[in-house]
Amino acid sequence: MKQHMREFFVSRIKSGVVHIQRQGITIYVNSPTILENLESNYFAIEAYEDAEFEGVMSQEEMLEWMINSGLWEEEDEERMDGLKKDIEKLTVEIYKNREDDFLREQIRKGIRAGEQQYAEVNSKKTQFEENTCEGVALLSKHRWIIENCCTFSDGRPYDFENISPEFIMAEYQRSFLSETQLRELARNEPWKSQWSISDKSGKDIFLYPDRELTNDQKGLLIWSNMYDNIQEHMECPPNDVIKDDDVLDGWFLIQREKRKKEKLEQEFEENTNSKINNAHEVFMVGNKSQEKVDTLNNPTAKMFKNQREKLIKQKGHVEQGEFFDEKLGMRGQQNDMYKTKFR
Repeated sequence: MKQHMREFFVSRIKSGVVHIQRQGITIYVNSPTILENLESNYFAIEAYEDAEFEGVMSQEEMLEWMINSGLWEEEDEERMDGLKKDIEKLTVEIYKNREDDFLREQIRKGIRAGEQQYAEVNSKKTQFEENTCEGVALLSKHRWIIENCCTFSDGRPYDFENISPEFIMAEYQRSFLSETQLRELARNEPWKSQWSISDKSGKDIFLYPDRELTNDQKGLLIWSNMYDNIQEHMECPPNDVIKDDDVLDGWFLIQREKRKKEKLEQEFEENTNSKINNAHEVFMVGNKSQEKVDTLNNPTAKMFKNQREKLIKQKGHVEQGEFFDEKLGMRGQQNDMYKTKFR
């Protein structure tokens, strides 16, 4: 993004106003005040109840209808879950291979392709959402805000004689910045220095602190705080990682897994006695999922576990001493006894 565009977007976000031009008319779409937002929510609740009374389905009922009609199947849900996991795996890999220019860019292409496929499947799942009670309520709320928060440039309320609320609503939503754009604004000038001397809430930066935050304002605040937290992290990544959204997302995932494992290890220590803690191995049967148990295993333990499962699958019945890790343990004990004997 060019500097002049960053300047424009930051000034627009700070103002909380979006300009829409059509037929020689400039319309200001203002963020609602707190009271106006409350009024729009009352309107949304009323719209939901009216739709429900008229027999419109809720989102849950709509999904059930789609399943019964064969429009959404278990395979679709599994594909969404699989794509999400694949994207996360690739995101971790792009961080691990960030120094390899060719491989990094190939992985990036895979991430984009996965995101596109995920969006297509998700679009299939949500294709009827606007026809649900929730969809009707949300549309009614947005329409109320547009009809009550649009003005001419001189502050007079817009009368909608020449431009419909639907057109303004569509243009307003198209004006929202993507997450990628917001992240770039958050870590660069002119916002970076303004943020550094602010109170970190946005109240002393944005033009109308008495109005609700816009989507772009909320997104910019979230990412500004996120980058602050990264800089304060004990394992803060280098700048080249921070500047690359995909690589940084990989760092986020790795840190998440570290925290998850540390939490599980702490829970394990709190819920077991010293005798079990010092045991060579512990078999656990309970309400913890297989994924949680696997997380506690280090790479060596995972390798021995896989070897055991493979041997059991091959032979059906296996004695304890036949496992490779048990043989290694006994061999180590024999070596220790031999060394002690001849000291």
